[in-house]
Amino acid sequence: MTAAYIEHDLNPIPIEVVHDIACPWCYVGHAQLKRALEQAQEASISVSISWSPFMLNPAMPEHGMPRRDYLVAKFGEAGLERYKRVEDSARAEGLPMRLDRIVVQPNTLDAHMLVAAAGDQALQMVEGLYEALFCEGRDLTQREQLLDIAEAAGMERLYAEGALEDTLLRKRVRHKAEEWPTRGIHGVPAFCFSSDSVNEVWLNGAVGSAALFQAIAEARGHV
Repeated sequence: MTAAYIEHDLNPIPIEVVHDIACPWCYVGHAQLKRALEQAQEASISVSISWSPFMLNPAMPEHGMPRRDYLVAKFGEAGLERYKRVEDSARAEGLPMRLDRIVVQPNTLDAHMLVAAAGDQALQMVEGLYEALFCEGRDLTQREQLLDIAEAAGMERLYAEGALEDTLLRKRVRHKAEEWPTRGIHGVPAFCFSSDSVNEVWLNGAVGSAALFQAIAEARGHV
């Protein structure tokens, strides 16, 4: 829904990233994609990136719910420790993830709306939202918090306010998020690499920068 271009040329490789702001593995996958893009730049391969919304918890209340209650309801008491692995993976990518700081498990529709409205600042918006939640534990259901993050990402505050009040944008983002399960995407992150519809390739999960770069290079070979 939004795109960022790396090393503009006439035939950039399109990469669609299906993600949820509340998914810690998506944050890890984002860091891996950035490393793959550095390799692509060194190989003189241009890409265009779009971020597509996914909601792991579409029925999440508008103002979220206590994080511990969410984890227990979803994974049981034993599941409270399941995120140690994702924190270890985050540290391996140089991410200062602190899941213990998260108090509220958010509904992410508003966050996705800001990404959709971000245009050229989409990359900064995505990173700002991930860092705010997973490193700082900020409550992404709070309008002022979202506006602060948007402003830090380069978006005019009044523009961000307007985006969050845009009912058509809200419907469009929600529809896109709801569409993915009907297309077989039930977990994120998911990355689509395509030079055309015939050569479309999907990778699911935080698969590592090497696999992501290989997919970029292979898509370049089909251009």
